Amino acid sequence: MAEHLTFNQGVTGSRPVRPTLKSSSSVNDFVNKILAMVYSQEKPEEITEFLTIGGLQLGTPKAKQQWIDEFLASRRQGLSMRTLEFYRDILYRAIDIELTPKGINDWLTNLNCGNAKFSYYRAMKVFRNWLFKSKKILKNPITLVDRPKVSKKLLPAITKDQLVTLIRSVSNLRDACLLRFLFDSGCRLAEVVGIKDTDFNWDRGTVTVIGKGNKQRKAPFTKETGEMLREWFSEHETFELNRSGIQTMLTRLQQETGITCNAHCFRRGFAIYQLKRGLSTRVVQSLGGWENIAMGEKYSEQLSQDDALELYSNNS
Repeated sequence: MAEHLTFNQGVTGSRPVRPTLKSSSSVNDFVNKILAMVYSQEKPEEITEFLTIGGLQLGTPKAKQQWIDEFLASRRQGLSMRTLEFYRDILYRAIDIELTPKGINDWLTNLNCGNAKFSYYRAMKVFRNWLFKSKKILKNPITLVDRPKVSKKLLPAITKDQLVTLIRSVSNLRDACLLRFLFDSGCRLAEVVGIKDTDFNWDRGTVTVIGKGNKQRKAPFTKETGEMLREWFSEHETFELNRSGIQTMLTRLQQETGITCNAHCFRRGFAIYQLKRGLSTRVVQSLGGWENIAMGEKYSEQLSQDDALELYSNNS
């Protein structure tokens, strides 16, 4: 192998000999760079590279796009495209941050996204754990990163009265069907977009949708909504709107009515309305396709004592 380090000849005096770097492998390049800094009387450049040699970390690891792309490619089969986009969009915003407790804490502190900050923390935690298991970093002090506090304020949820107002503000059968179906089923936006006419079981009042993790589930709808849906799907195969189209329709309704209106408002409204009707949190969890019962319990906190008394009277 060729020499990686040579010295200038004929240099005298007290100044140390300064090495001259030659082409070499990446490891020797990095070592040569450190030696050059040691022998130089000039101000050394800041070390921004990260390298592991013999179990020793040199430099500070930073989030690199290459690592993020490898992480996304490593995700288990069956993970929805929406979830992959969630990780990608968040982690790309973290490129070049130092993967240290201070670096991650500073990054989270500077985010201005309310309760969504917890999602950023969660994505970074999964990414950091993957880096450690993949032996790309030798330390994983994620437990030293402060978990963002989540506000307990109540998020907007569509009520039955608001649903009536919204339906009165649309001018076609399709939009009315969408509004009623979102409220009846609690479906996610991605689930609604994928519905086809062949997915319906009109006798049982259900439709098969593809939920998170590409899992199939049956979403319910009422008899009245079913009559409207059947009228639309007798002449159409889908709702004929993509995700952006539905969001645009809901945004327009919000501007016209002043009612906070997005797909998750309907999903929350579905859960709260069903709980007020007396369904258990376990049943609501199953109908809405939530992975655990925690969300149902969260929405049940919005039930007032008057709601509880009414349920008691109705079931006495």
